[in-house]
Formats: sequence, C-alpha cells, structure tokens
Amino acid sequence: MKKLFIIPLFAIALTSCSTNGNPIESKVFCFDTMVDVRLYDGNEDNIKDIEDILNTYSKLSDNYLASDVNNVYTINHTNDEVTIDERLYKLLQTSFSVKDTGASYFNPFCGSLAKKWKDVLAKGETLSSEVINAELGKISSSSLEFKANNVVQRIGEAEIDLGGIAKGYALDIVKDYLKNNNSKQYLINGGSSSLLLGEKNSKDGFYSIGLKDLNNAYLKLKNCFISTSSISEQGVKIGDITYSHIINPNDGSAINLNDAVVVISDNGALGDALSTSMMNNTVDEIKAIETQCNVKTIVIKNNEVIYQNSGIEVNYH
Repeated sequence: MKKLFIIPLFAIALTSCSTNGNPIESKVFCFDTMVDVRLYDGNEDNIKDIEDILNTYSKLSDNYLASDVNNVYTINHTNDEVTIDERLYKLLQTSFSVKDTGASYFNPFCGSLAKKWKDVLAKGETLSSEVINAELGKISSSSLEFKANNVVQRIGEAEIDLGGIAKGYALDIVKDYLKNNNSKQYLINGGSSSLLLGEKNSKDGFYSIGLKDLNNAYLKLKNCFISTSSISEQGVKIGDITYSHIINPNDGSAINLNDAVVVISDNGALGDALSTSMMNNTVDEIKAIETQCNVKTIVIKNNEVIYQNSGIEVNYH
C-alpha cells in the first residue's frame, strides 16, 4: 500500500514517562517501512510491548525471507502441512475471509503474480497475457486449508502475500493492547499508509492529517484507523499508462481504476483490505461497501476528489 498521509514529525527524546505534552516515541522498521509510535499517556514498557507486537507480525507475515519460525515464506515454499504460530493462523484466517466483507478485489494468493509485475515494471516492461493467464490459473486453483492445532496446508502453486492487510491487522492488536493498558492518547504512523489514531494531547484531541494526493488538504480525526492506497509514489508510468503495485486478482492487471483511496474505519485489517480492493471498485460499488462495512471513504482521481463520504470533511489550508 502506498504512502498518502503526511504528519509533521518532530524528534522527541525517549523519556521514562510522557509529561508536559511530549510523547514517548519509538521508530520501528517493520513491514518493510518505518513505523512511528507515539504515546502521550504511556511508559517505556508500553513502547517495548508495542515494538514486540509489530516486529512479531512483520516476521510472521514476511513472504520474501525465511525466519527462525514458520512464516508466510515457509508456507509458500511447500505443499506439506505446516504448523504455525497461532497469531499467524488467525491472521491468515482473517485474510482469506475478508473478501466476504466487501473486499472483492483483495486476494492473498496474488503473491507470485505481484512479484512478476514488480520485476518487469522495474525494467520498464509489462507482463504478457500468457504469463498473466498462467498466474491467474494458479490463483484460481490454489487454496489454503486450515486444520486443527494451528496447522495449515497450501494447495496449488500460487503464493500468499499479506502486504495489503498484515500491518492493519497488527495495529488492531496494538489498539487492543493500548485499551487494556488504559492508554487513550497515541498515534501509530504505519509508514503513512496505515494510521492508528487515539486522541491527541490537546484541547479537542484531533489530529490534522495531510492528504498528499490533494494539495493543501487535510482531515481532522481521532479514535480511528486511516487506511490508504495510492499510485502516487510507487506507480510506474510506461507510455501514457501508470501501472501500480496493486494487482487486480480478477484479470491480473496492474492498472487501477482509481488513483488513491482513503478508508476511515474502526478496524485496521478491514480498512487496509478495503483500501486495496477499492482501487479497482467503481464509486457506486464503493458506496455499497461503505454501507455494508460501516466505513467512510474518499476516492481520488487526477488529483481531484471524485467521491467523498458525507461524513468526512476535507479541510484546506
């Protein structure tokens, strides 16, 4: 998922307890990005626990590197039964069921197709229809079986990629942790594509969230997840066409219908999956999904808002 939000960041020294409005802050490299953690009403033990949550889910969901524990990479390189950590088991269950919630263009089995697109786009080329059709055949004939005692078995050749949901899922775990520790004032900036907002240590508690794909635009939000997808940074233009890292699992294309989608929700995993999927949904389809999933959405095309939920106010400097 692409970066879309810009929040002014100020370096603040780590202290034993947040005081006078200064947050305890930590930067964690995970999910192939830098995650900025700020707690305004927490302590160093909370920071360490959050770091452990983020690093654990990043390692478990990695589909590029093997680890000291069985992870997605392990599953992708065998058709044997694999015993995995219960946390990965539940993440995979969520990832393969989220399509039923409205994310019709989200499919965890797009991993090998996405890798092939990434490789050719880096060379300024595109995939042939023969390669795309072969990969779509793998996707349609692949499945993941969930068995007792945290055992899974991949059937088929398609590879799993949880890049469109794992970060949001991990932030759901962080949110529950913060709630259980009576923390209400925080901001977790997941590389700007997945944001978890509590309340800001200010009079109204709202954060100002800049919208990079709209000049001088920002949102005022608190106590929510903000999930985004966009072609603005990783898109590759070949001729007059911009190709994306977000793959349409139905036709194998790397061309998205929309340029950017912002989803505001109460659930990070769902929000991340929906923002990915909605890059290929029409506005009418998105409106129906909003009602079904109780989320709010902004859709951007050619640097203009083509749809904005009535419950969202876009402000301008």
